[in-house]
Amino acid sequence: MDFIINLLAFVFALGIIVSIHELGHLIMAKRAGMLCYEYSIGLGPAIYKRKGKETDFAIRAIPIGGYVSIAGEQMSTEMIKKGQTIGLNFKDGKVIEMVLYKGEFEKEIQVVDFEIYAPNDEPLFIAGYVEGKIENYPISEEAIYKLPKQEMKIAPYKRCFESKTYLEKLLTLLAGPVMNFILAILLFFLVASFTGAPVNSNKIGGVMTNNPANIAGIEKGDIIESIDGNEVTNWEDIGKYIIKEKSYDIKLAGKSEVIKINPRIDITQLGISNYYFDEETKEVTIYQDAIIGTSYGLAEDIFKNGDQITKFKYEYKNITLEEDVNSFQDIIDNLDSFDGGTLEVTFLRDGKEETKTITVWEKQVLKSQGVTAYDLIIGITPVYKYNFVHTITYPFKQTFNSFYQVLMVLKFLFGGSKQVGIKQLSGPVGIFNIVGLFAREGVLSLLSFIGFLSVNIGVLNLLPIPALDGGRIVFISIEGVTRKKIPRKTENLINNVFFILLMLLFVYVTFNDILRLF
Repeated sequence: MDFIINLLAFVFALGIIVSIHELGHLIMAKRAGMLCYEYSIGLGPAIYKRKGKETDFAIRAIPIGGYVSIAGEQMSTEMIKKGQTIGLNFKDGKVIEMVLYKGEFEKEIQVVDFEIYAPNDEPLFIAGYVEGKIENYPISEEAIYKLPKQEMKIAPYKRCFESKTYLEKLLTLLAGPVMNFILAILLFFLVASFTGAPVNSNKIGGVMTNNPANIAGIEKGDIIESIDGNEVTNWEDIGKYIIKEKSYDIKLAGKSEVIKINPRIDITQLGISNYYFDEETKEVTIYQDAIIGTSYGLAEDIFKNGDQITKFKYEYKNITLEEDVNSFQDIIDNLDSFDGGTLEVTFLRDGKEETKTITVWEKQVLKSQGVTAYDLIIGITPVYKYNFVHTITYPFKQTFNSFYQVLMVLKFLFGGSKQVGIKQLSGPVGIFNIVGLFAREGVLSLLSFIGFLSVNIGVLNLLPIPALDGGRIVFISIEGVTRKKIPRKTENLINNVFFILLMLLFVYVTFNDILRLF
């Protein structure tokens, strides 16, 4: 069942992102008068195809990628050559069909000369031997090539990509990524419209299942009066008083008993938590001292439930420090002065002492992705209400934050951090699993992730790498500055080389995704 949910969510997410991206290219290309042969969602063999007046629509078998086929992007749009025998059909005295197989036609000619491209806007024609004599026939601009299983419209120069102005070409290339950003804004708008904005009150809007507040008996709608005797009047007070590892006394309005809660502590910087949920018994344990309940991320393959950390050893300002650890608060305090890198951890497992080296996330990497180094969680959420200003501003803020996060990952990837490399990238398999996780959290969570992913694809397509939109923008910009056209053969060769390199990266990242599953 999980696989089906993942698959449906994956196809839906990539389908909407790719279709919107390519639709942007299609709209601007047509507005500029370019001839578009096909608007395709997916790659590989077509599973659905609909013929249009000028542009065919196709859904293809592999739900990754897509394209708009624009005349003039390839080496040549001319499908006939001198000496070739073809059939001709006419309409209003002009050639309307050039039949390139043994089909039905009005006249058969052996081609002697032709002008179909017309770079100087000269008349279109085809000349050839008909019954031993050379005949010359005008060609309609609406003429098509006919093949056994395909029809393709001819592409005179003025309908080709390369004939357009710099601005028309630039807008056509930018339209795909821009549509990705617009999609993200619309999706974040939907999310904001349905979730609303958090209300800064002391009333509890929701309680997370199998978390400290839920276990202690706190319910949705309860009002927190005080924490450890400190009066609570709004939501910000809760974060102000729950700041470290300890047991907290929480007084609820209308209830005489004081509720004791030990917060769940998730240390993302290290990848450990004092929280453990037993899938079989459905029991929750919040460990005290420095006992690990759950490990994840960088620590997933190092620690297991019940391990107790006793000592840290690390470099700080060129000094080797060894610190005893007795609680999760000690872990937090030590990591505050340790800004990522390798950390030597001594811990007890089944009564035996072990020492292992683990990589700790740099704070700048976590911060750039909107992730805190650690969180104290009691498992409550505020009340949310519709707020017009929030609904209007949230989509733009969230799109900007997503844009910033992608840029920071690229910065770290290209030398800004030793901790972020190609191995940390996710390909289709990784996205397949992540999309499934968000889908199981609900429609709004899925839409929010699709918005983030759409911004990712928009930004990545703008990178100045040949075979991407950004690389093509570089080519047309060079032509605009130098006033010289780059030979299509050269441009296509460069694009093909980089496309192969991108595919190799794609395979490598996918391989790493698969390894993470085991």
